[in-house]
Amino acid sequence: MNICLVHEEYPEETNFGGIATYQKACAEEYVRQGHGVYVICRGLTKNQSYIENGVNIFRIYVEKTENQIDDYVKYRKLVCEKLLELQNDNKIDIIEVPDWGAETVLFEEFRKIPLVARLHTPLKVWLKYNKNKFGDVTNLMLDWEDKMLKSANLITCCSNALKKLIVKDFKIKPHLIKVTPNPANLVNFYYDKSIEKENVVLYVGSLEERKGVLVLAKALNKVFEKFPNFKARFIGKDTTRNNLNISTVEYIKQLVDEKHRDKLEFLGQLKNFELNSYINKAKCAVYPSLFDNFPYVVLETMATGTPIVGSKNSGMVEMLEDNTSIYKTGNSHDLAIKIINTLQNKTFEKRNIDRVNYFYNSKQVCGNMLQMYETTIKEYFGSKITLENFEQILKLSLSKQSKVLNISKEYGGVANKVYNVQTECGKTYIIKQYMYDYDFSLSNMLYNAYLKNNINVVKPINEEPIYMCHCYFNVFEYLKKDVINCIDDSYLQGLILTDRLVDDRNIEIVNKCQNYYNGILNLDVNEKFLKEDCKFVQNVFNQVKDKEILKEKYLNHGDISYSNIISNNNKLYLIDFDETLVAPKLYDFAVITIKIFTKNGKLNKRKYNQFFDNLKNKLNYTNDDYLTIIKFYLCKILLEKFYLHYTNKINLKSKTQKKDYYLQYVKLLKYFTSKSEL
Repeated sequence: MNICLVHEEYPEETNFGGIATYQKACAEEYVRQGHGVYVICRGLTKNQSYIENGVNIFRIYVEKTENQIDDYVKYRKLVCEKLLELQNDNKIDIIEVPDWGAETVLFEEFRKIPLVARLHTPLKVWLKYNKNKFGDVTNLMLDWEDKMLKSANLITCCSNALKKLIVKDFKIKPHLIKVTPNPANLVNFYYDKSIEKENVVLYVGSLEERKGVLVLAKALNKVFEKFPNFKARFIGKDTTRNNLNISTVEYIKQLVDEKHRDKLEFLGQLKNFELNSYINKAKCAVYPSLFDNFPYVVLETMATGTPIVGSKNSGMVEMLEDNTSIYKTGNSHDLAIKIINTLQNKTFEKRNIDRVNYFYNSKQVCGNMLQMYETTIKEYFGSKITLENFEQILKLSLSKQSKVLNISKEYGGVANKVYNVQTECGKTYIIKQYMYDYDFSLSNMLYNAYLKNNINVVKPINEEPIYMCHCYFNVFEYLKKDVINCIDDSYLQGLILTDRLVDDRNIEIVNKCQNYYNGILNLDVNEKFLKEDCKFVQNVFNQVKDKEILKEKYLNHGDISYSNIISNNNKLYLIDFDETLVAPKLYDFAVITIKIFTKNGKLNKRKYNQFFDNLKNKLNYTNDDYLTIIKFYLCKILLEKFYLHYTNKINLKSKTQKKDYYLQYVKLLKYFTSKSEL
């Protein structure tokens, strides 16, 4: 995949703030993970093209004039020209651009690849907290940002705090914004035990009203009364972004009592690599923003273990997960109390180091971003599938030309789309388009295992998946379905008893569930209707996840249900192998139990007991093994639903989800958790 990041900020030449840090961290991590990366950014003195750490960098220089609007438009025209060149040469597959400045807006009419808008803090939000004018270009920039966000194919956001503002201010539906954090710089920022602490309260960031530095100035009067031997150190460029339109440094000095002004230290803006030692020296770092989305300096301070006081009206609540460190935004009295308490009670925050390393490491965060990119590319090009594409897919599968008469989409979801394709020769085919990456070799192995045991399956006509329009496709022969009144227990038992042992595959389902579990921990789980259920499921998962049976390696269908078993000419066929996975042998037993022998959260005990009694005599497992697998499978369903809900991929209250409502699975999990044996 070839990714193009577009924004004027990119270190070191235009290392203006958090966007610069974000772009460099992502660009270099994407290269490490094997992808091509192009960056279009601003040059301060001249145009340049060069490669740095594997990243292709294009710097565009526009001489600054007195006409702010002309300068902004000219720069965006040049960005458009470079994007058009890269697009026409097929060098890029996807573009990401921050909200601030909407630098791709003039490219929109030429764009033929997907666009990702990354929310940092748009001008509309920025203006709320900085009471000075941005300039002549303000209205134009507000219009640009609005148009760009509404034309983007994917919108990502670094915090739930910012997402709530964007939903309100831009009238964007919540499920369209995907929240994923920024990656931390753990190379330049770390705990250095060789550095001695100093009696310093530290602030790092631009000196502007939105950053809360005026509130901090007032709070320092009380802090200095309590700790007269401390000083306050400010690192960051001075600005006039305040209600008086004066130097913010001078404004701070005015707000601090004259007797304490000699305790103020202003170092100006420093190079990013210089900051680690200053943060390590401080006994407390304070980030009192009136609003901040997901400040990089907080991640950087967390990595050093230096205690932090942050602001409630910000993404810091999600980052720190520590109410004792969060002050009431804008309240200087409360800020003073929080700083004093921190200086009295905290010396080192190892848990912040652990959180940064676990939740915000660049490999994991950028890996999640890459998955979203891949899905967006597939959805973008997949939605442009033409009749000619379908005919080409059929030709590749059947080795002959088949004219298509009619195409109807049977159903589709996040994972794939299914088309019913009728041809001129009277044949009907099912064509499945995969929106996610699948390990097709697993399903091929399972097809063969079932066929070897005389179990009919519907497998693709094509030997290998067909790659087209950035998606994979499989073609299946259409089988007309007979009505099934019931499925004999012996058939279901045969599916479980089939030899499906594999030795050369990793078991990933436990890790997948653990990732859902960890992901939920890092999200804002505050909905009353879900919070208790979420906690219950997490507790059950912790009880079963280390059981020995979960280490078994067998192929499993993963979705054995009435809808995936069809009858044709009095023969049963198993279909839909999209969820094939390596898991314990009893995994499909758990699937059958939940999908076939339960309804609306209730177990059909008579039918289930008959099925279970016959099966357990043929397998050498304990009652606890069976219970463990059922509880694990229910945890898998629920953790996945909770995670997808809180990352806005699904809505548990939607009509679609209420057809398969999570509460029925919670009810079943409570039922099986109450049992000591089946």
